[in-house]
Amino acid sequence: MKENRIYKAAFSQIDITPDFQTELIGCFRADNRSQGVLHRLFAQTVLFQKENETFCIIAIDNLGLTLKLSNIIRSSVASQLSTDISHVMLNFSHTHSAPEPTEYALNGKRYFNFLCDKIIECVGIAKQNFLFCKIAWALTSAEIGDNRRAGCSITDNRLGALMIADANSNKPIAIITRVAAHANVLMRQNLKISSDYFGPVREELQSFFECPIVILQGAAGNLKPIDVSKICGGNLDDLHRITSIFVNAAKQLKFTLNNIDDIQMFSRSMTFISDIPSKEGAEKITANSVSVEAQEWLKACEELRSKGEKIQSLDSEISFFKLNEGFFCGVADEIFCELALDVQDRTNNPLFFLNGYTNGCTSYLPSRSEWHKGGYEVYHSNFIYYKYHGHVMPYREETADRIVDLVVNEWECIKLKP
Repeated sequence: MKENRIYKAAFSQIDITPDFQTELIGCFRADNRSQGVLHRLFAQTVLFQKENETFCIIAIDNLGLTLKLSNIIRSSVASQLSTDISHVMLNFSHTHSAPEPTEYALNGKRYFNFLCDKIIECVGIAKQNFLFCKIAWALTSAEIGDNRRAGCSITDNRLGALMIADANSNKPIAIITRVAAHANVLMRQNLKISSDYFGPVREELQSFFECPIVILQGAAGNLKPIDVSKICGGNLDDLHRITSIFVNAAKQLKFTLNNIDDIQMFSRSMTFISDIPSKEGAEKITANSVSVEAQEWLKACEELRSKGEKIQSLDSEISFFKLNEGFFCGVADEIFCELALDVQDRTNNPLFFLNGYTNGCTSYLPSRSEWHKGGYEVYHSNFIYYKYHGHVMPYREETADRIVDLVVNEWECIKLKP
């Protein structure tokens, strides 16, 4: 017990729902301006302290920020905690009914500044609440996700959970859960701000477990909520149905508290490369689209070619958080579930969770086999979102394999350390 006394944890959450009109992001709406609030949005902070080191996980109800905006928040939090930016991990719920916090949207900059202030306030509150802690990992299955790619049925049904508890009373401080399914039950027909199914799940499970509930989004780039239209989304009945599936599964989780033996948080860098298409290649991709976005994308490709550029590259960060036998690991992309399953298989560790939407939300990142099939996630989504993430084409086909290799190699290195 003496060894465990160097480990502390703290939790805080804060409402990040704007009291002004914003534009919703995540899908096409004839008018994206928000029309009230259906579910309130929250940011939740979990802090861990190991002697002089502080580690921070923040879950945010938002589609996801650009890397630039995410790093503004992470840098501010790291400064507040006197820690390194690699010790700050953001995870976005990827709700498609949250405010767009960018310069392109109504009150976007205003909302981003509001969000920053609220998160800093939340972290400040958590800093005052450190307790000596124990932890427990648990795992069950929840059939909540459905693969939306044609001809593919692979899903990641793992519902993982990490309980953090007061070491003296064993009373839970918070439970972090991890699931893999888009938070887009509500889409085109919804004009109200909403956390989607994350909010109702948190409320019900908080009542059941008698502690705050945090939900991290997993590798859900190709996973939608089960039996919900991938184009139009669903309704409130669908939201209640998905919530019930999640809640009923989570109630089966069984926790056995243990002392903390090992805690680590760090990041690794990897360069992602995408190839700028030829004029003929770009026109082939847009052959079946006459949208304004597709035409703007063609112009962007032409501008890059006119500068003599053939590739675009991005130095991306892969974040790792290890707590005893369990891992939360994440990248900023909308990675396909196959990547997370490959990592689980190669590490032989069902508690190794590779997540997307971590420290930002950029483009889709498909598995190699799905990369070759093309489609919306590979090509056509870039018509809309390249202006946010900065590249006009998907990363090269081997990128998914490289991510998995790096993650598994890091795991092997950790195993070899005494």
